[in-house]
Amino acid sequence: MPKAGTTMLDRPWALIRAAFIVGGVVVLAVVIWQLLGVILLFFGAIVIATVLRSLARLIERILPLSSQWSLALACILILALVAGFSVVLGAQLSGQISNLLQQLPQQISALGDRLGISSLQDMLAEQAQSFAGRGNVVQNIAGYTSGVLGAAANLILVVVGGVYLAARPNFYFNGCLRIFPASIRGTVSRTAENAGQALRLWLLGQLLSMLLVGILITAGLSFIGIPSALALGVLAGLAEFVPIVGPILGAVPALLLALAQGGNAFLWTLGLYLLVQQVESNLIMPLVQRWTVDLPPVLTLFALLALGVLLGPVGVLLATPLTVVLYVAVKQLYIRNLLHEPVDVPGENSGA
Repeated sequence: MPKAGTTMLDRPWALIRAAFIVGGVVVLAVVIWQLLGVILLFFGAIVIATVLRSLARLIERILPLSSQWSLALACILILALVAGFSVVLGAQLSGQISNLLQQLPQQISALGDRLGISSLQDMLAEQAQSFAGRGNVVQNIAGYTSGVLGAAANLILVVVGGVYLAARPNFYFNGCLRIFPASIRGTVSRTAENAGQALRLWLLGQLLSMLLVGILITAGLSFIGIPSALALGVLAGLAEFVPIVGPILGAVPALLLALAQGGNAFLWTLGLYLLVQQVESNLIMPLVQRWTVDLPPVLTLFALLALGVLLGPVGVLLATPLTVVLYVAVKQLYIRNLLHEPVDVPGENSGA
C-alpha cells in the first residue's frame, strides 16, 4: 500500500528518479574504468608532490624560508643530487648498463638452450613488450609505437604534475574537499591528512631500504667478482621500491650473469641476495616499521597482481603506495567511523 499523502502520480516520478540515479552511477563507474590509467598517473603525481613537500618541510625546519622558497630549494637539491651522481658514477654506470644489456640476451638464449626452449628470448621480449604497453596513457593517446618513449612521456607528465601539486597543495586539497558535503568534510579532511602522513612515512622507509640494499648488493657482487656490479646494485635498489616482487626481479640479471661464470659464482650470488633480503626483512624493515606503515603482505601481494594485470608497469610501481592510502581510508572511514570499533590508524599519531 502506498504511504499516506502520496498519489499515483508520485510513484512514476520516483521510479524515474531512481532510474536516473542508477544510470548515473553506472555511467560514473564506466568513466572511472576508462580513465583508470589517468587516475593512477594523477596518484603518481601525488606521490611526487609528497616527496617534494616532505623535503621542503625538512628545509623549513632548518632554514628560515617560506614554503615556496623551500620547495624551490628542494627541487634544486634533487637536481643537484642527480647531477652529482651522474658526474661521479655516470660514465661507469652507463658502461656497465651497456655491457649488461649486451650480455643478458646471450645468457637468456643459453638458458633457453639448456631448458630445451629455442625461442626463450623472443618469448620473454614479446611478453615484456605486451606488459609494458598496458596503462601507458600518453602512448595510447598520442599513438606512440615505442614503449620507451611512452614511458618517458608518462614520467614527465607525473613529475610536472607533482611539482604543480607541491607548489599549491592547500589550493588543490581544498578544491577537492568541496566536492564532499559540508557535514563530512571534517572527517574526509582528517582521513586525507592521516593518509598523507602514512604515505610520507612509507616513502621514507622505502627510500632507506632501497639505499641500504643497493649498497650491500653492489659491495657483495664486487667482492664475488660479478661484472657490472654497480649497475646490478642500482637495479636491486630501485627494484626494492616494489615489495615482494621487486627483489625477485632485481636478482634475475645478476643470477643469469653468475650462471655464465660457473656453479660457484651462481651459488655465491644466490646466497648474497638471500642474505641481503634476510637482513632487509628481519633487521631493516622491523626498525623502519616502528614509525611507518606495516601493510599485511597478502594485501600488498594481491594489490600488485591486480594493478599489474590491469595497468602494467605503472600499476606495479604505484600499487603499494596506493594500498597505503586505501588502508588508512578503510581503517578510519569504515572500521572506526561506520562500525565504531577502536582501531589504530596509520599516520594519525605521527609527527608532521
